[in-house]
Amino acid sequence: MPTKNIKCKIDQRLIDKHLKEQRLLRERITLSDQVCSGLKLVINNQSCSWTYAYRKRGYIDGGKRYPQRTIKIGDPMSMSPMEARLAAETIKSQIRAGEDPALALRANHQMRRDEEARKKTCSQWLDQYTNAQMRLGQTKYKQDEVRNVLFVLQELLLMEAYPDAITPRHMRDLADMYQERPATGRQRLGAMSRFLDYLLDEEVITTNSVVAVSKRRKPKPPPPRENFFSPEQLANLWNAESLRPTYQRYLQFMISTPLRASEAARLRWDQVDEDRSELHFTHHDTKNSEHFVMPLSQIAAKVIWAKPQEQDLLVFPLSSLDGAHMSAWSHFNRCVRKASGIDNFILHDLRRTFSTLMAEHTDASESIIDSLLNHKQSATRGGVMRHYQQAKNLEKRRDVMAQWGKLLRAWEMTLPTANE
Repeated sequence: MPTKNIKCKIDQRLIDKHLKEQRLLRERITLSDQVCSGLKLVINNQSCSWTYAYRKRGYIDGGKRYPQRTIKIGDPMSMSPMEARLAAETIKSQIRAGEDPALALRANHQMRRDEEARKKTCSQWLDQYTNAQMRLGQTKYKQDEVRNVLFVLQELLLMEAYPDAITPRHMRDLADMYQERPATGRQRLGAMSRFLDYLLDEEVITTNSVVAVSKRRKPKPPPPRENFFSPEQLANLWNAESLRPTYQRYLQFMISTPLRASEAARLRWDQVDEDRSELHFTHHDTKNSEHFVMPLSQIAAKVIWAKPQEQDLLVFPLSSLDGAHMSAWSHFNRCVRKASGIDNFILHDLRRTFSTLMAEHTDASESIIDSLLNHKQSATRGGVMRHYQQAKNLEKRRDVMAQWGKLLRAWEMTLPTANE
């Protein structure tokens, strides 16, 4: 913005005159007071304020003078020219005493911000954490993170407490509470630890209380799940015709493509590349926050296009509410168990089934199979390779998916027809 500089003895008449002039010219006007050196009135389009420019007394190492600082001391609506000169004289006396008024003012502002932060309860900080870090729970992982922190704060009666009231004793009680449910206990402790790290970054607390929980006391990792489905069970799931058509189509897609349940349930039509027969996921769409391309087998592509594309809608509208994301996963699993007769059905086991059956029935590389699961470790490389090996092995992964499609057809999982 152009600036017009005027030296004068500032009084109320000149202030009113130049306020009107600024509204006409739409340029910054600076009035430098001839009575008090360093005092200025800066008039902008949307603000008008008194400022004072000064240098701290003395010299920096090397003989240089301290840099000039400018401090805002008020506005003409609440401070007359005489009051502004008195405020400037107060600043001068602080400088003569060896103080730095700008640093002192900054410290006071920080103290006020810290005080305001300490007045927020844990529930208020959780709302801010949800908005700032968890992006309003846009993925199932982020929803689970927020839900676990909420459960912890409710169970420990900390919702209305201030963050500095959270002690290591609370976290040890939380660990003891879930000794019989170690998987849930680890999820709750982990989510709480990440929430406390956020509060550390915001300088609300000084320590993460979860760190103080001893390794002996923390819930032990549960044994890894080993359940996977046989080809016969897969065929039963594929042909579970008593399911709702949308549920059946989604289930068939999950059998034919080893995506995570939430990634597939939130799949949008603009992520589907029909020409290349691929699905594209940005770092916002995946659990490991990395871009990912999933090649589609012929059978998976047929499942997707069994329903005509509807603009701005999900590929698999599983929710009964238009445009809403799927949340009734327990209900979905119960429906599948009833329709297929497989009482131990869990949707996530389909990913393990893909990995296991591909390793047993083909000579595909285990690393390529695992890369299709899009695990964080699959893309992790150490040393020099981490910087130079950026191959995505897309053609190899496309070949693996084609082999999986052939296996499904061999196991009597037929392609859906256009009216299914």
